Amino acid sequence: MSLKRYGIWDKESPVITPSGAIFTADEWKEQYPVAALNNIVVVCGAGEINGAFFGTLGQMVQMYEAQGADFSEATTDVEKLEVIEAFEDARNTPVDTGESSPEERIAAALEYANLLNSPVVNPDAPDLDE
Repeated sequence: MSLKRYGIWDKESPVITPSGAIFTADEWKEQYPVAALNNIVVVCGAGEINGAFFGTLGQMVQMYEAQGADFSEATTDVEKLEVIEAFEDARNTPVDTGESSPEERIAAALEYANLLNSPVVNPDAPDLDE
């Protein structure tokens, strides 16, 4: 599984933000001092625009574990990020309960209301021949 949203910053590469600003590693560490600590794994955005996200892996694992993510099989930092992404994907994927959605029920009610309020036109009515 390849990571779609997150990556691990090597603390040496430049950081490009969504606005297009480019930071050297030292400038990024100056902006986020925690990134300079050797015992902190810095999580960034995946891809070229890696400054789209900043977080620390330890904090993210703690937060997602509290929400029910299972890290028992994750032994590397990348595997932990894979667990987080899979957990986010599962949480953000709608579950098909077999019931109609609120939007579908509203649409059906509006259609029914339109039918009830529409004039009845019966071309076979005897009084239309007059």
